[in-house]
Amino acid sequence: MNQLLIYTEQTSKRLTYIFDLVLQEMLGLSYQITQDKYFFSTSSLPKFAYCTQPIGDYVFMASVPLLYEADIKPQPINFSEHGQLKGFFPVYNEKSSFPFDMFASAFFMVTRYEEYMASKHDKYDRYRGSQSMNFKAGFLETPMVNLYALELKKQLSEKFPALVFKKSKFEYIATFDIDMAYSYSEKGMKRNLGGFIKSILLSDFKEARTRAMVLSGSMRDPFDTYDYFLKVCKDNAIATKIFFLLGNESRFDKNIAFDNSRFRTLIKNISQKAETGIHLSFKSHVSFAKSQVEINRLEEIIEKRISINRYHYLRFHVHTSYPRLAKHGITEEYSMGYAPRIGFRAGTCTPHYFFNLKTNEQTTLKIFPFAFMDATFTHYYRMDNAHALKKMRSLMSAVHAVGGTLIGIWHNSSFTEEKEWRGWRSIFETVAEEAAQLIKQE
Repeated sequence: MNQLLIYTEQTSKRLTYIFDLVLQEMLGLSYQITQDKYFFSTSSLPKFAYCTQPIGDYVFMASVPLLYEADIKPQPINFSEHGQLKGFFPVYNEKSSFPFDMFASAFFMVTRYEEYMASKHDKYDRYRGSQSMNFKAGFLETPMVNLYALELKKQLSEKFPALVFKKSKFEYIATFDIDMAYSYSEKGMKRNLGGFIKSILLSDFKEARTRAMVLSGSMRDPFDTYDYFLKVCKDNAIATKIFFLLGNESRFDKNIAFDNSRFRTLIKNISQKAETGIHLSFKSHVSFAKSQVEINRLEEIIEKRISINRYHYLRFHVHTSYPRLAKHGITEEYSMGYAPRIGFRAGTCTPHYFFNLKTNEQTTLKIFPFAFMDATFTHYYRMDNAHALKKMRSLMSAVHAVGGTLIGIWHNSSFTEEKEWRGWRSIFETVAEEAAQLIKQE
């Protein structure tokens, strides 16, 4: 049996959204909601009450108003703990199975409720991870919503041993952002001449020599690592998704020109080996027109409809960028995370549909949260390789424990084995191999 009966004092789209995610998606349970106390009390189905006051001696989870509200407003956040679990909305009823509203806390995290009201952003106009309640509560690196689901499973299993739950399976998706397809090739005379001059002024004669060898055709471009990382993914049967930046050149968009024939051939070839998506440019999240132009460019090159995106610099606003993506026909989004911090921005490692708080509607856009990005360790944490790998393993272990989906962001430029990237091929291979082993054990 996998059917559950739930008593609530009222219902709402917010309520069914988070029930669908936690109960159906994470636990594999079907459920029915009732406001009829007699029907609830006399039913023989496994059940619990989610309301303000307990009903008899049935499983009871005290609720706060959040899931029944229709507006967006500052919420009374207070941290509360239950074993290894932490939540934001304490309830003061000793009969409640949780000392906080688990569903409201999950909804608050997954929908990124707090980001709708954010007034301060970082220098790139991004929501700061240090502002998030997950970070302030000390569990940004923990998929807390998934842990809620497991604790609920434990409590329901003890009360209703006939309940059958689904076995969630660990997955790993390696994703790659192609911010700059080549380091020196196809850059044109002006950009390469400027690069030569800069190298000489900085006395970086090794780089000047490498540039000269690449341009003369006697050496492979350092960023041309595509065959390498695709082979690692294929050898380990790892799901792979690749995002190409096709915006016009700007201060933050430095890729090869979209109409360059070699670049177009590269994109075309890779699209035949791995799922390919758009890497919408730095300014695209504020411009519908720019986004559509870039999507059109990629679709024209690979002759396929584009349905997946990740924003360049992870620069987006949940409440404006995500609704716009649906209008472009994007159905999967891979930007949910922070550039300066690893962890779980939405509190979960389970792909889930975007819920638009402005319209109080679940949308067709599916969010795929990532747990780490290679550049976070080198550019923000300034972490050595051993500690970076240890952190990745910790995240992998946390995701595996809850049967979630581990998503990592890598770059073709991270496998050069030069400067800060020395040793990163080994890290990449280790993560792929260890994830593959965990998948085989499922």
